[in-house]
Amino acid sequence: MTHDTSTQVPGFDWKVLLFSFEGRIRRQHFWIGWLILLGAGVVAGWIPILGGLIGLALIWPNLAIAVKRLHDMGQSGWLVAIPWVVTIVALFVGVGAIGFSAIANATALENEDPAAIFALLAPALGMVGLICLVNLGFLLWIGLTPGTNGENRYGSNPKAAG
Repeated sequence: MTHDTSTQVPGFDWKVLLFSFEGRIRRQHFWIGWLILLGAGVVAGWIPILGGLIGLALIWPNLAIAVKRLHDMGQSGWLVAIPWVVTIVALFVGVGAIGFSAIANATALENEDPAAIFALLAPALGMVGLICLVNLGFLLWIGLTPGTNGENRYGSNPKAAG
């Protein structure tokens, strides 16, 4: 007779949670994974060059937990691209707006006019605000929206597993 003495919660495997794009995860497991990745990213940010590489490596597990949360909600994992696309487009628009503003205010910038300098910052701050709002909205959407009851096309209900 064998007894399972493992203390592991059924349906909660760290390797699957952080590296697999298959299946579904509960909101609770999403937030646990997200907070661990946030902490790792903050600590990695303190390490000059290696921290940047670690930050790049953390993209994969962040995508994995977000995709599995979308799956739990019955949504396609490709929706995880929304904040990435918005961020890239906003950066291009922001850089273009700053460039246009710099050309339009070139003579004022040479005289170090504070109004011209603020005119350069406005598009950048607007784009940063837009990026932050979209990313925060997406995080709250996938982190707070309940999953579908029962089984869906991405697998069984993770709440039933544990």
